[in-house]
Amino acid sequence: MSEHFQRQHPILDRLVTIESFLVQFVIYLLIWLFNDYLAVLLSLILGGIALSVYVISKLVELVESSRVPKVYYRFMVICFTAPLLAGILGLLMRNGLSWMEN
Repeated sequence: MSEHFQRQHPILDRLVTIESFLVQFVIYLLIWLFNDYLAVLLSLILGGIALSVYVISKLVELVESSRVPKVYYRFMVICFTAPLLAGILGLLMRNGLSWMEN
């Protein structure tokens, strides 16, 4: 999003991050409720990719400044915290991983 958009719609800018977190959290939590094996795989893969992209973006930002809006970094943080929090809640609700039990 551009600076112009952020100046005109500051509340919408914040809502985008809240809504994206809630949507991702609910989707991951539903996957955790129905299939914990798939949920572990998706959470680790997609959360790991998002974390890697975030760390690389921050390192590149330290080397050379760019015009990347702050909402991008917030979205990347949401992309790896939503599966983490949904995973913790899913593990607590299911009392562990069913595919790990004998």
